[in-house]
Amino acid sequence: NFLSKGWKTELSVWARKIVIMKKSNVWKKTEWAGLICIFFILMILIRMLWNSGSDGEMADIRSVSSGWYQIVDGKEEALDLPAMVKADQDGKIILYNNTLNPEDKNKVLSINGLQEQPEVWMGKQCLFRYEENGFLKNDQMKGKMWADVWLTEDTGTEPFCLIYESNNRASLYIQAPVLGSFPAVTQKHFQESVFSFLMILGMWGTGIVSAIVFWYMKAHHIIEKRFLDASLFMFICGLWCYLDSGFYQMYGNHGAVGMVLSFYAFILMSVPMLWFVQNTISEKVRWVPQVWIFLLYGNAILQGILNILFHIPFVHMLFLTHIMLFSGVISMICLLWKEYKRSEAEELLFCLRAFATLGVSGVTALILYWVYSIYWYDMVFQAGIFLYTSILFWHLLQKTSRDSQFRMEQLVYEKMSMEDRMTGLKNRKAFEKYIKEIQEGKLRLENALLLFIEITGLKQINDIYGMKTGDEAVIQTARCIQKAADSDQRHKIESFRIGGTEFAVIVMDPQIQPQELECLLENEVKKETENRYYISLQFGYGYLKNEDGMRNTVSDWKRQADHMLQSTKGAIYDDV
Repeated sequence: NFLSKGWKTELSVWARKIVIMKKSNVWKKTEWAGLICIFFILMILIRMLWNSGSDGEMADIRSVSSGWYQIVDGKEEALDLPAMVKADQDGKIILYNNTLNPEDKNKVLSINGLQEQPEVWMGKQCLFRYEENGFLKNDQMKGKMWADVWLTEDTGTEPFCLIYESNNRASLYIQAPVLGSFPAVTQKHFQESVFSFLMILGMWGTGIVSAIVFWYMKAHHIIEKRFLDASLFMFICGLWCYLDSGFYQMYGNHGAVGMVLSFYAFILMSVPMLWFVQNTISEKVRWVPQVWIFLLYGNAILQGILNILFHIPFVHMLFLTHIMLFSGVISMICLLWKEYKRSEAEELLFCLRAFATLGVSGVTALILYWVYSIYWYDMVFQAGIFLYTSILFWHLLQKTSRDSQFRMEQLVYEKMSMEDRMTGLKNRKAFEKYIKEIQEGKLRLENALLLFIEITGLKQINDIYGMKTGDEAVIQTARCIQKAADSDQRHKIESFRIGGTEFAVIVMDPQIQPQELECLLENEVKKETENRYYISLQFGYGYLKNEDGMRNTVSDWKRQADHMLQSTKGAIYDDV
């Protein structure tokens, strides 16, 4: 049974709409699946890092908060840590503790914060003294670090002593050290850095996903460079967060080298997002972020030269980078706001919100850094960076999903416009397009065979058997042509329906004679129709190259095939 032309057309349209709807939901399902996976991974990591070791090695850790005393005017003054402790007239704070016992030997005593450069003594033996590793650090950087002191065999026999250097009569807030086995203490430090590590994993994970999306879309001929910009930004940010962490500074093999790389990552990590802005705004104002890109490059080069030639530490030039980043973010916010007021584009609004989030987190981090000298300022900035990129990445995914859906619809409708609804073959429009590609040399061919086919006697079939049988005859002929084309593995054959009863077949670099192809088609038609009715086919053919090897024009090529068809059936083919 065959569907009528109208029903088949409606069914084809609805089928394609269903396909489009299904494909458009792929991005949304992927987004939700990714968010759910990230959520569960974060929950598992937090549980593992927070609760692991609570009954094992973490039970070996204890806080050394009691038993501390100072000697003031020859007398012992007891105190418990944490506490605010006042320095003496020489600017020193000396704390003693005699609660350690011989069972604590070979354990690790961990002291948080090295901004006051503490010294650790056991009797007359110095167990720890802070020394720079070739890269000068400021107090904020030292505040992220800690001193892990291995206790000696003499533990418990002599008082334990902590010495801090401060200003005259200044007061310091001193935290209680912790004591435990090395694995347990290391695990505690790792747990204290869990927020930064989760941010790093989130940044690198987002960067990987963004890069995958970019290359996947590129493979499907959709170029969205902003995914690559976001990916590079997240990788650089993750690198900066890792190298700037106290965990790396304490356990990294090349701390000084890592700190230099950290500074350069901090200076240059904004460059990919300036590229992102360039790919978002109109072309006439793209010079604005380009100026800031050059300024950031110049800042990195200038600081490197000053450090090499004049040995100026990077920490003393950090304010230059902070000023540039702050002013750069403000400039981008103003630029995006101006562009949004002009065009009211949704993507500009999302970009503006993202930069506003980054600006708020950046200002907060700078206040914590410069005004209060708080060492965990970077966590605020890291959270702001992650929110900033998440907003941009989420909107970019949504926009790409809509663009991909629109592109798929265009491709489907373009394909539908090239397809004959009744037979499923390519139509006359597709035939003319293909011929044009051959004429323009887009298809490299030594030769090609053009075969025109026409059904004769269709009027008699319609009169005797009805229009439905006539449509069936056309569809059966199309199927036979397609089947014959598919059965020939030696050639690339394209089939078209170019009129009501007219078909065209193009054979690339033919190794088959036209008579063989005609015989094959006639046999297929007879096999399909059996004895229900008789379908007669008329043929005309022509070669792209004539006998002397010269290439014909496309018009001459079609005229040659049409002339032969006319001579066999006495009809004129309408050459378009």
